[in-house]
Amino acid sequence: MRQTLFPALFWLLLITGLSVMPGVQLPSFNLFATDKLAHALIYGILVWLAIRGSYAFDKQLVAWKWAVGIFLFAVAYGMMMEFVQYAFIPGRFYEYGDMLANTVGATLGLLLSAGKIRRPVRAS
Repeated sequence: MRQTLFPALFWLLLITGLSVMPGVQLPSFNLFATDKLAHALIYGILVWLAIRGSYAFDKQLVAWKWAVGIFLFAVAYGMMMEFVQYAFIPGRFYEYGDMLANTVGATLGLLLSAGKIRRPVRAS
């Protein structure tokens, strides 16, 4: 792994650390709550860092399939962390709103990285 991907790896470890911290929270759904905005920001940065790091890895545009894979990984990771919180962390809940916020953030990270992504070639 090259040095260019270390920021994304560090960010992923930070997300994991924050996700497994015990805490007391009540499940609620308010898409514009500070918590949801934080989820969106965190997962948006994760996707942006991973695509940026992949671009810097070989100085070529990132294949769109790779970028979509990064996006899907971030969304799946967010879902997995919600399950881990629910199953193993006292006082934490499985929240669909958090998963939605993670997905919105990952989407924004993908869109912000569009300049680093190679467009798919259309067959004629």
